[in-house]
Amino acid sequence: MSRRGQGAKSVTRSVRYGSRRLAYRLRFAETARLSISVHPDLSVTVRAPCRTLPTSVDARVRARAPWILRQQRRFERFHPLPVVRRFVSGETHLYLGRQYRLRIRRGPESVRLSGPFLWVHARDPSPRTVQRLLRLWYRDRARVALQRRVNALLRVLPWLAEREPRFRLAELKQRWGSCGRSGLITLNVELVKAPTLCIDYVLAHELCHLVERRHSRRFFQLMKRAMPGWERARDRLNVAVR
Repeated sequence: MSRRGQGAKSVTRSVRYGSRRLAYRLRFAETARLSISVHPDLSVTVRAPCRTLPTSVDARVRARAPWILRQQRRFERFHPLPVVRRFVSGETHLYLGRQYRLRIRRGPESVRLSGPFLWVHARDPSPRTVQRLLRLWYRDRARVALQRRVNALLRVLPWLAEREPRFRLAELKQRWGSCGRSGLITLNVELVKAPTLCIDYVLAHELCHLVERRHSRRFFQLMKRAMPGWERARDRLNVAVR
């Protein structure tokens, strides 16, 4: 917890709520009332009147902790948040949970992994061209890698294959996957950037929706049966792909 006084424009503080510690950014301003905001990146900011005691702000944040946590969980559903990529040599890009350093060279168009590097060759190695080539490469890799994980899951969980699941890939902005009423499962291409454990969690989640549409008690029983400890994989997924 920061111990800086009210003279600072913005300070970082935290409060204990149960077994958790909630961090927030505190800013004092010429305002009549205290306000708490939860942002899409899960950060929390508090705007308080200038003469408010920091301990009083702590008490207000602690009292509002249940609401703060609900807002953070709501925003988690829309992760991964977009990351600004410049598509230049030296950047790190993810594939199956591992980071690879981007290397760009002139030559016939190709993308390949070699050791810790993700090599992109292009006659016009501009960021726009590199972005296009990587987009196609990730889609091709996702088609193979995700189908491989689907097959692996169905071998050990045959009861999930009773509905003959069908899959398609899409560039989803706010979800990792979805299961339509027709039984068609849509998977986010970005999922191929996540660790295998996280991929299996999303697949198990959507496969269980073939058996139970709602997030009911039965659904979570199915999830526990399909993937014991799935909560850890979910929490890791929300921070694994950036």
